[in-house]
Amino acid sequence: MANQSVETPALSPHEWSLIAQLLEAKQRELLAEIRHTDKRAFRDALHERLEQVDRLLERIPIPSIQE
Repeated sequence: MANQSVETPALSPHEWSLIAQLLEAKQRELLAEIRHTDKRAFRDALHERLEQVDRLLERIPIPSIQE
């Protein structure tokens, strides 16, 4: 496998803030879906997706924006 360099996209503070808001909305959606899911395998998949969203939120720069 070739080494791939991953660069942080050049986004404005408002764009990073929007991405954070979208990820937070996805977190809430996943939590609600997990609560209403009876199938163990599907719940496990949802938990994995939630962990991915959590890791992304930890990694993205979230600037403080004064509007």
